[in-house]
Amino acid sequence: MTPLLLSFLCEPVTKQPLQLINAVVSEEGVILSGSLISPSGRCYPIIKGIPRFVENVPRASVNSFGDEWNYFNFTDFKENWLRHTVANTFGSTSIFKDKLIVDAGGGSGAQARWFAEYGAKHVILMDLSHAVDEVVYRNLSGLKNVDIIQCSIDAPPLRDQSIEGIVYCHNVIQHTPSVEKTANALFALTAPGGEFVFNCYPLNNKGLLRWLRFNFVYIPLRAVLSRMPFLIILLYSRLVAFLRLVPILGLVIEKAGFCVMGDVPSISGESLWKNMKRRFNSASLNTFDCYGSHSFQHLKSDSEIRDLITSLQPDTDKILNVEKYFQRPTPIGCALRVIR
Repeated sequence: MTPLLLSFLCEPVTKQPLQLINAVVSEEGVILSGSLISPSGRCYPIIKGIPRFVENVPRASVNSFGDEWNYFNFTDFKENWLRHTVANTFGSTSIFKDKLIVDAGGGSGAQARWFAEYGAKHVILMDLSHAVDEVVYRNLSGLKNVDIIQCSIDAPPLRDQSIEGIVYCHNVIQHTPSVEKTANALFALTAPGGEFVFNCYPLNNKGLLRWLRFNFVYIPLRAVLSRMPFLIILLYSRLVAFLRLVPILGLVIEKAGFCVMGDVPSISGESLWKNMKRRFNSASLNTFDCYGSHSFQHLKSDSEIRDLITSLQPDTDKILNVEKYFQRPTPIGCALRVIR
């Protein structure tokens, strides 16, 4: 934990300032351990350089995310991130240059690392799962301008209107107890000129075929798989991912809703074997995430998301990517940008 992070931290709910006590500091000035005390007497420990705000948090959903990212990681998907999320949301990586970026629901930490690699001034990753002690810790090791906070992103322990850069929440917000509560909590962090960037899985049930797929495949399949142990969900995801590689059959399986692979961009000079491996990994991860053991998966209609962004920012000139986000099909990885 860097001294810079300390200047942003506060008590999650009351937003009261925190006092650092019993700190152990490295020769480089990194805070390795200690405690953060609020005026009300609440104590939040710093363990392995990570401040922990995890009291009274249900563990089942949290553990499912940690298991997912510790297994899958995300570092193999950099090309997808660049060609989809970055291109369709920001245009290029140049926007990250010299920015303070909060990665809310940072998963494996891969995106936080890429933000830093593309010139971010400082990156703060927030995640609730035990992945912060495993895959996140490994992926971010060696970076001096990245901090990790273990916390719920719907009650972030950061001062309101303190982030002049980007608060980023991609493919995460639908897995929180309330999309609206989380969006409001994260937008509250942005300072004037800062922006909240997010997307939410859409409710895709318009038209007869989509309605049938949603009600007779997605709902019952998720109802069953989401209650299964990690290894069973993983077995299913890997099996259908393998079948997805079979010509014609694989396309039918995905169109029917039993598997989610999405677009996998080609890489110049890549061998057929490596391309098939990336396609398999993409289908495994996306299927697991779609039907996995997360307690919450809120699919929001276009009208619900429009109402949400209007409540956050009534000035439509300060909401970017609106037309692109609501077109169908939506460009892969496209997210809304809400500027304060």
